[in-house]
Amino acid sequence: MAKRFSRINFILVTILVALGLVLSFCSFKLPFYTNDYAGFVNAISMSYDLGDAQTAVFEVKPVSEEVESVTDEQLCNTLTFVRKVLASFGASNNQVGLQNSNEIRAMIPASDTSADLMEALANPLKVTIRGAETTEKTKYDISAERISSCKASYQNTSSTTNAYSFGVYMTFDSLGTKQYKELTKYVANNGNTLYFYDADGNKLGSLGEITREQFAGETFMPISSLTTENATNLYAANVLMGTIDTKLVVKENSVAAAYMGNNSALFVGIGLAVAFVLIMVLMIIRYRDLGLMFMLTSVINVILYLFLLQALPIVTLSIAGIAGCVLGFALTTLCHIIVFQNIKQEYQNGRRIPLSFKLGFKNSLFKIVDICSVSFLASLALYFAGFDIIKSFAVAFAIGSVLAIVSSLLITRLFTRWYLPLNSTKESHLGLKKETAADEE
Repeated sequence: MAKRFSRINFILVTILVALGLVLSFCSFKLPFYTNDYAGFVNAISMSYDLGDAQTAVFEVKPVSEEVESVTDEQLCNTLTFVRKVLASFGASNNQVGLQNSNEIRAMIPASDTSADLMEALANPLKVTIRGAETTEKTKYDISAERISSCKASYQNTSSTTNAYSFGVYMTFDSLGTKQYKELTKYVANNGNTLYFYDADGNKLGSLGEITREQFAGETFMPISSLTTENATNLYAANVLMGTIDTKLVVKENSVAAAYMGNNSALFVGIGLAVAFVLIMVLMIIRYRDLGLMFMLTSVINVILYLFLLQALPIVTLSIAGIAGCVLGFALTTLCHIIVFQNIKQEYQNGRRIPLSFKLGFKNSLFKIVDICSVSFLASLALYFAGFDIIKSFAVAFAIGSVLAIVSSLLITRLFTRWYLPLNSTKESHLGLKKETAADEE
């Protein structure tokens, strides 16, 4: 019965691993869904050395036509703000710098939306929030300068019906928070509706059911014309760019080829796949069935690695990041070698296979946790102290450090428990050799 249970478990895990590989590397159409499934690999954000870069050059101009040029302080503030906006909308790995006397050059990893994001930087939307449906200024108006952050959202705008709408969720600074408190106090007694206008007096939207004074410095602006998350993200970027005292004019917006060539990621992937196969072969030759369990664990490790690389928003993979992945997998291999060697040592000391397994993992626990903890802490130090290229390495290595513990002390240990009912006496299947006689503990 135990053997049957073990076989079923290994078969189910193999099926799940095969499914994981399909989800990691294959692309296919999804039924009843507009977008295709891209696979974990294709969803990983690539840096400039592995993928194409969207490059844009902006001329920085004053908002008012009465002012001839921007000051150095305005130019530096705009530069910092552009970095913040790009990072807020998915381009955390960006290069933004000054060129000439009044130009900003920005570069982000190319994607389906990168060109639109660059265009959004040059289309500021100055939002004014009012308590009355009028184009005339009122004493309760909140200007765009009071908006400190803005992000896309999809919310229900009614307390009685399911009236969901795309729009932007705006947060105010300290002064804006005070103004919003006064505005909502006025609106609660005069019409219960907030109105949003642009600089030209066009009505952008409205938000009803304001029945009491609001103390939180934040509000939602529904936009009926928006129907997708991507369009709403770009609209939010427009609103953010309208909060500064300069404007950007696009002079260039194009895609530049990857630093190391468009096929560099493919060639690196092929090289890593060959190295992975060689390691699996060597581990199987050295440790036999233990090597097979390591191979199964390693494939799970790769699937989890790819999933986390595309799921974590702070990850932008570069050559340095791939080096971090390689080092992380090397750490996983080292942890398994420590366990397997301890198992071999216990068996050589006269233990039987079940007890050798148990003591092998027990004696490896402290050493593996110690190595992986130091690696993880070193990764954190590199992330917070390093440049973007070092951060890519640090994140990848940190993921590898965590997965090394999980795979060696949890997944492989579980596999050995399933394996024992199938073989608890045949040492040749495990590459074990008893050299000394000792009493069984």
